[in-house]
Amino acid sequence: MNKTNYNQTLDELFTLQKFSIKMGLDHITHLCQFLGNPQRTFPSIHIAGTNGKGSTSIMIQEILAAHGLQSGLYTSPHLTDFRERIRINKQLIEADFITDLWGKVKSEVYGSQATFFDTTTAMAFEYFHEKKVDIAVIETGLGGRLDSTNIIQPVAVVITPIDIDHIPQLGSELEGIAAEKAAIIKEGSTLFYAEQFPQVEKVLLEYSERIQARYHLPEVIAYHIYSCSPQGTIFDFTDKLRQENFSGLRLNLLGEFQVRNALLAYLCARWYLDERNLKFSADFLSQVYDHIYWPGRLDRISQQPLIYFDVSHNFAGFKTTCDFIRANYTSDSALLLLGLLADKEYERIVQLVVNYFERIVVTEPVNDRKLPAEILSRLFEQKGKRVMLIRDPDQAFDFCLDHMSTREVLFVMGSHFLTGELYKRLNEKSLTYRK
Repeated sequence: MNKTNYNQTLDELFTLQKFSIKMGLDHITHLCQFLGNPQRTFPSIHIAGTNGKGSTSIMIQEILAAHGLQSGLYTSPHLTDFRERIRINKQLIEADFITDLWGKVKSEVYGSQATFFDTTTAMAFEYFHEKKVDIAVIETGLGGRLDSTNIIQPVAVVITPIDIDHIPQLGSELEGIAAEKAAIIKEGSTLFYAEQFPQVEKVLLEYSERIQARYHLPEVIAYHIYSCSPQGTIFDFTDKLRQENFSGLRLNLLGEFQVRNALLAYLCARWYLDERNLKFSADFLSQVYDHIYWPGRLDRISQQPLIYFDVSHNFAGFKTTCDFIRANYTSDSALLLLGLLADKEYERIVQLVVNYFERIVVTEPVNDRKLPAEILSRLFEQKGKRVMLIRDPDQAFDFCLDHMSTREVLFVMGSHFLTGELYKRLNEKSLTYRK
C-alpha cells in the first residue's frame, strides 16, 4: 500500500462531505452505470430504521459468515477508519482497492457532482462484485426512498424500530418518516420488521402488499431475558415458526434492546440459510452472540476508571441507553460527557438525561453540524443542573478522567463524531482499550 496515495485519496473523498446532503438516486445510478451496475451481480439484504441498524446488520452478516458464506457488509458512518464501512466477513476493504477505484471514478464523481455517500456506496457495490460475495448486507444511510443504497433489488428487507431523527431531511411526523424508510421494500422481497409504533406499522403493512412474505418479530419470536448487566445479557428464545427453543444464550452487546436486534438478525439470517438450503447451527449462533463486538454501542472501553462510549444520537437511542443506566447504576455515580449535532432533538434529550446524571460536561463533536455547547449548557442550567462547558472534546474527556472519583462511571454520548475522535486517542490514555 502506498500510504501517501491512500491518504490523498481519503482527503479527496472527505472533501466531498463539505457539500450539502443531496437526497436522490440520479448520481448513484450514474456512477453504478459507469461501473457496469455491480449491485446487480450479488444478492443483498437491505436494512433501514432509526436505531439498531448497524448492530442488526453486523449480526446478520456474522451469522451468515459463521455458516460459511462470503458475506459483505456496508454500514455508515465509521468511527476511526474509513475502511470500517466496507468489509467481507471480518476483513476490512483493502486500502489499495479504495485508491484504485477512486482514480477510476473521480472524474465521474466531480462531473456529476455525486456526494460522498453516493461515492462510498458505489465503491461498496464494486468491491462486493469483484470479490464475488455470496450475500451483501446493506445498511441505508439516511431515510430509504432517496438513499443512495436504494438502487439494489434485495432478497430481504429488514426494518428496525422507526422513530424521529434527521428532521431537516425526513420531517418530524412518524408516518412520513416511516414511508421514507419503508420505500426500500421491493416487490418480490421478504420483509422482517421489529415491533413498531402503531402508526409506523400501518405504513409498513401498506408497503408490504408488494412483497413475497413478511415476518413481524413479536409474532414469530418469544423471548425471556434473565439478566442484563455490564457483563452481557442472558436470554432464551423460541422460534415459533420452527417450534425450536434456544436457551442460555449470552449477548455481548449490552442493553435489553440489543436482544431484539439480535433476534431480528437471527430471523433474517435463518431465513436466508433456509433459502440457500444450508444447515443452520445453533452453536454458530451462540458463538456469534457471545463474541459480537460493535464499537460505540454501550462499549465499555475501560474498567478502571469505568467508561462507556455510546453513539446514541437521537431521543429513542438515548432512552434505551438510559434504561441500561437506570438498571445498573445510580444517578449520583453517573457522569455524562455530551456532544450533539444541531439537527437532533436536543431539548428532548436534555429533558431526558438530566434525571440520570449527577455531573454533566458538555462539548462539541468534530463536525460542521455541531450544536454549540452553550446551547446545551443553557438548557441544563434551566433544569437546575450545573454543567462544565469544554468545547474541545479531547480536553473535555481529559477533564472527566482527571476529576472522576473511583465510584463514578463515565458515559460519553451524543454522536459518532464525538466518540470517533476519542477512540483515535485512547491509546494515548492510561486506559484498558478493547480493540
